[in-house]
Amino acid sequence: MNFFAGILLLMMPEENAFWALVGLIDEYFDGCYSQEMIESQVDQLVFEELVRERFPKLVNHLDYLGMQVAWISGPWFLSIFVNVLPWESVLRVWDVLLFEGNRVMLFRTALALMELYGPAVVTTKDAGDAITLFQSLTGSTFDSSQLVLTACMGFLNVTEDRLLALREKHRPAVLAVTQERSKGGPVKKDPKGLASKLYSFKHDPDSFMKETKPEECSGVKKTDNKISDSNSNSASMDEFLNSLNIDSHMDSLPGLQEQVVWLKVELCRTLEDKRAATLRAEELETALMEMVKEDNRRQLSARVEQLEQEVADLRHTLNDKKEQEKAMLEVLMRVEQEQKVTEDARIAAEQDVAAQKYAVHVLQEKYEKAMASVAQMEKRVVMAESMLEATLQYESGQVKALSSPRSTRPDSPQGAPAKRTGLLSFGLGWHDRNKAKPSNLNEMKSANEGPEMSSTATEAIGQQE
Repeated sequence: MNFFAGILLLMMPEENAFWALVGLIDEYFDGCYSQEMIESQVDQLVFEELVRERFPKLVNHLDYLGMQVAWISGPWFLSIFVNVLPWESVLRVWDVLLFEGNRVMLFRTALALMELYGPAVVTTKDAGDAITLFQSLTGSTFDSSQLVLTACMGFLNVTEDRLLALREKHRPAVLAVTQERSKGGPVKKDPKGLASKLYSFKHDPDSFMKETKPEECSGVKKTDNKISDSNSNSASMDEFLNSLNIDSHMDSLPGLQEQVVWLKVELCRTLEDKRAATLRAEELETALMEMVKEDNRRQLSARVEQLEQEVADLRHTLNDKKEQEKAMLEVLMRVEQEQKVTEDARIAAEQDVAAQKYAVHVLQEKYEKAMASVAQMEKRVVMAESMLEATLQYESGQVKALSSPRSTRPDSPQGAPAKRTGLLSFGLGWHDRNKAKPSNLNEMKSANEGPEMSSTATEAIGQQE
């Protein structure tokens, strides 16, 4: 519990840290830090089952190395990753842990570390190397965001309900072992994998000799079953043993028990060679995959370079297009300005033409009125000339009549000839003036002389009557 106390003392005063520690132990980790550490053992069994389900290749390699998953995950769970991960990652894990209010984040974070660094551990060939590699890799997990994202999003199936069910499944076995240990009786170890058993027998053959005969027989049967499962092509156990070519060595062994021990050793070696071959095949497969990935990386790099070059060319072309578009816009703006000026000039010209047309129309109307007035004046002139001619003829007739002696009357008034003479002279003078100034007196004829001529003509007509 010193890890809890240490991280809490860094965050708050001593008294608050104490009560926070009490709350964490009672609410979050109840039973994990008791004398027997029952809940901690149960959590290790639950985590091992989850790892075997999710990462079978990694667990098989750990069994081959003679390791248990608890050797790696035990310090993680007990210290809550305080001495395992960098400080920032530890705080991020604690944030999620305290926020959710349960130990689900512990399992998810541990599974995330297995997923991140399991492929590197598979390449190790010794248990010490595997543990050291795990410690060094987890200690360099500085990307806390990736860790938390992988833990929370990659293992959504690890829920509190599932963990409770698995705890109920494994808790009776832990309690049984604890009771046997408290009574002082022999403790029955939990079953391990075949590779772990053979690894233990390889380094301690006498451990199998100390077991009872029924246990030995059952162990041989279990071993035979697993051998027959791993070598499904063999018809029976005898055929598998005959393939080992050990008949000459069995004759030299004195006792049956030593023969069994020797057979077990040979079987262990054979299985170890098989595991080594399988591991080598996996290593070769991993190396092949790495080569394929490297080749793919090269191809991708070449493709990326090609795409980058194409993008650069496209950008250059785009810049040229933009420059051309800019130039075209400038030209269009100039053309629009010129069109606007031209349109303004056209509108002004149309207005001028309209004004000129209107002026021409006004002048045309004035001209037509003037021509009509001239025509009327000409008619009046013609009429006046006709009347003048008539008057002249009348005057000439009167003169002739006066010149004859019969036309002379003694009782006629004396002023009458003078009056007729004045009228004739007036008509002749007006006729001469009209011929001398025809263009200037056109309007005056209609305005002034017209009435005089009409009155003169009327008087002449009256005299003639």
